[in-house]
Amino acid sequence: MEGIMGKEERSLYGWAFVAGKSVIQCFETLYGVKRAEKRMENILLTLRSELLPERFKRALINSLIEIGSEVGIPEEVKVEKRWNVDEFYRYSTAILAGFFDALNWWRGEKRKEKEQEKEE
Repeated sequence: MEGIMGKEERSLYGWAFVAGKSVIQCFETLYGVKRAEKRMENILLTLRSELLPERFKRALINSLIEIGSEVGIPEEVKVEKRWNVDEFYRYSTAILAGFFDALNWWRGEKRKEKEQEKEE
């Protein structure tokens, strides 16, 4: 993980932000802008609804596999160790926040593109 990512992406939140950007951009390529946003929102809702650590990890990995993300999976998720309750809330919150911020970043980029098109 350290080799691919810069210093700021080494945290779980940073990884999730980079992974989220990758996911939403892949969805945009595959499905177009409107459906990409809906697919990313669906991932967020699915992950948010998982109340068990193992199901959360499985849902996260399935969403990354679906698009063939080139972003590696962090040790906290990849390792077969069970998360205790504190780890689950800390890790899931960081991942959800990173994905959500990636979605908002992408929305901002789309708004900027629309504004530039209007100006031209």
